Amino acid sequence: MDQTVMIYIVLITMSGALHVILAIISFMNRKAFEGTKAFLWFSSFTAIYAFGYALSLASTDIGSMKFWTAVQYLGMPFSAPATLILVFHFIGLGKHLNKKTYFLYYLIPSISFLLVATNDFHHLFYQSVYLDYLNQTPVLQITVGQWYLIHGAYTFRTLAIAFVLLIIHWVKSKTKQTVQMIILLIGVTVPISTALVYLLGLTPAGLDPVPITMLFTSSLYLYAIITTKFLLVPPIEKDYILESMGDAVLVLDQTYHVKDYNHSASLLFSHVKIGTHIASLIGIDNPILPLFKKVTKKAVVTEVNLGEEYYQVKLSSLKNKDFNILGITMVFTNITEQKKEQLNLTKLAYTDALTQIYNRAYALEAAQKMFAQYPKIAAILFDIDHFKNINDTYGHFAGDEALKHVTKVCKRNIRKEIVIGRYGGEEFILFLPIEELEEALNVASRLRSKIEQSNFIYNDTVIRITASFGVAMKRNQLTLDQLIGDADRALYGAKREGRNTVCLAVEGDYMNIASTQSYS
Repeated sequence: MDQTVMIYIVLITMSGALHVILAIISFMNRKAFEGTKAFLWFSSFTAIYAFGYALSLASTDIGSMKFWTAVQYLGMPFSAPATLILVFHFIGLGKHLNKKTYFLYYLIPSISFLLVATNDFHHLFYQSVYLDYLNQTPVLQITVGQWYLIHGAYTFRTLAIAFVLLIIHWVKSKTKQTVQMIILLIGVTVPISTALVYLLGLTPAGLDPVPITMLFTSSLYLYAIITTKFLLVPPIEKDYILESMGDAVLVLDQTYHVKDYNHSASLLFSHVKIGTHIASLIGIDNPILPLFKKVTKKAVVTEVNLGEEYYQVKLSSLKNKDFNILGITMVFTNITEQKKEQLNLTKLAYTDALTQIYNRAYALEAAQKMFAQYPKIAAILFDIDHFKNINDTYGHFAGDEALKHVTKVCKRNIRKEIVIGRYGGEEFILFLPIEELEEALNVASRLRSKIEQSNFIYNDTVIRITASFGVAMKRNQLTLDQLIGDADRALYGAKREGRNTVCLAVEGDYMNIASTQSYS
């Protein structure tokens, strides 16, 4: 066997073996990210190509050479689109790949393989195949056919696109992964260059140099894997990180102008663009703005309401290697559902489930704060007259509706600063800051009148509702419990007076206020 052919076979076999090793490493790490799977396929296709060509060179008859040439084309045509797919994933464009694009990328290589395997019937790929001899060693020679040109153009175009995409990404992203980028560029350009040399007939005896050059590129890939974990972990790129985050991210410079943002941020802030000042995005009176000055060593986390949504905002400083602050990142995490759940739980803690006003505990807590804040406050305690009869006659559902009805009447006729709560059963309590006792009496008398005049209809039946009221005012060193006790005594006085009236607590006794007075 000719020495040149022997050297070719040895080097090509080594290239195939290295690509098998790369394929095994890729398979073991295939879950790292989608680019690793693409590299697995690339390595497998190249290994098939190399071994097929080595066995073709080692064959001594034209039939065996044709068979192993067909085996080559199970790998060689597919390695170019596999390289392009690998580049797509590496530069963060893998999201544009799908089953349809995979089909289109591998369509021409599939046709090329089929045409090579059946070339004797149509000669579309090779017009002719014959043997030439290099120092008595048979070497397969070809005359290219029409599809060979299509196959070659597709391969060159595919690798050229991969090269251009890498260059554009390198220039635009200013990636720090220089070693990985250079190795990928070499892996793309070397096969194109050597294939061009082969097509120009500049290789000895028409031998294909591409599998040998792949020994060099596979060695570079293995080196990169060992030294930089090349393709075993996702490329940590700015754009890749920003766009893969579901949260909205804004990157600000030292003057709080937007330097970068991701797609989620553009959805949250429809008018965001590079150079926009943060105040024009979130509002000049937004409570986040004063927090920027606090962002130094530690991140600052706060919550903000934007429209109808709640967000947790994390502010972190961007620093260079000398720990100088270059800017700030803002990450907006949508916590609307959690916030609503939290608000609902908080509301349950202080709200009466049936009437949706304060429960007894929270009403007393609010009253205690009011008691300490204002020199004069009044307590009004009232309950629905003959409430048991409503339950007994119309049922407990009617009783519940009656309680809700009275609550609505009260809420429509009191000021916002008045605390109202359900004290228990059919009893309600109100606390209000006052200047004169007459204010509290007016409130109680108005509510009594409005309740009496209101129409409560249940199942098409009009049910008459009245209420009895007890009023007490804070005086001297009276405690809250004593104030409520005075109001309670006045309430029972109102019941003794015949109900549907208002009584005022007066030094351990009560005074009936005219129940016939009308308040509109």
